[in-house]
Amino acid sequence: MGQIVIQNLSGIPPYQVYTCDVYEFNCVYTTTIEGYVPPQVTIYLPSQFDTAPQALIKIIDSTGCIFTENYMCVTPTPTPSITPSVTPTVSLTPSITPTPSITPSITPTTSLTPSITPTPTITPSITPTNTITPSTTVTPTPSVTPEIPLAYLFIEPYSGSSSIGSYMYSQGSNFYGFTNATQPSSSASTFQTDMSTYVNFSGWSNGQFPKIIKASYNYIVNNSDTYDEYGNPVIQYNFITTQVPENYVQSKSWYTWLIPTGLTNGEYQIEIDLGVVNPNVFTSYKMNSSMYTNSFSYVGPTIGNTTYRVYTTFPNSAFELNNNLPLYFRGSSVGL
Repeated sequence: MGQIVIQNLSGIPPYQVYTCDVYEFNCVYTTTIEGYVPPQVTIYLPSQFDTAPQALIKIIDSTGCIFTENYMCVTPTPTPSITPSVTPTVSLTPSITPTPSITPSITPTTSLTPSITPTPTITPSITPTNTITPSTTVTPTPSVTPEIPLAYLFIEPYSGSSSIGSYMYSQGSNFYGFTNATQPSSSASTFQTDMSTYVNFSGWSNGQFPKIIKASYNYIVNNSDTYDEYGNPVIQYNFITTQVPENYVQSKSWYTWLIPTGLTNGEYQIEIDLGVVNPNVFTSYKMNSSMYTNSFSYVGPTIGNTTYRVYTTFPNSAFELNNNLPLYFRGSSVGL
């Protein structure tokens, strides 16, 4: 069984660890790191990567920041990338994986300088543990980790119904928020405007409304032996079990999921599980198809810029919830 040792890790725990092929076509949930690193931790790779020539370790911290590092399982003919030994020691940093042209004399430990918003040309700072003689001046072309591996949970509290309603009205929308008993237009063009305006509401970012909760998405692998941190099976093209802690919201609220269209394999998240108190006992609810059959492209500062669909039970009150107990959501079924 392959393994790596992680000596240093930026970001905020807990960290969800995935093992992927180098193109990220296949990713397998591997483990969860609960605390800060250092101290160092050892990660054991899933068995399906035992014969792979190389793998990519992807880590997502609690804020949604992404860290990646290539792991060479065998020693190949020298290439422009750095070749670690069978059990490498890596230091993961977010978002950008530059590909320098380096001929190492021995196996180095690479520390990559993070940049959440990359500039066109990035010169990495490489601090090897031993002498490395570069063959040429390093001028890498940055490789940017995909920005949208997440689903987003928007919690709209009744305590803020006046604020969201007044804002939406001031923007010329007839959608005043779910707490004001309205929903986005069924017209595709107006739906685009309604939802873009809704997501742009400053209350999602300035603390007036609950902080948006992010959920990791199992958008590649279907492996019956893979489980999330709560012990629930990981289901292909569904987001994994995500907690809303007890009293995270101090008001009855509407719960709405925004999910990138690319994460559901061209289908819809037609059902979402809801559990109360127990993260392993769920009731499955069908989403409102009049909303999820429309999509909208978001360009703004609130969440990642891509195309989303909207998933909620509105006007069915199943997702109109109090939060005096911990809540658990989990994607349970996609389809057309």
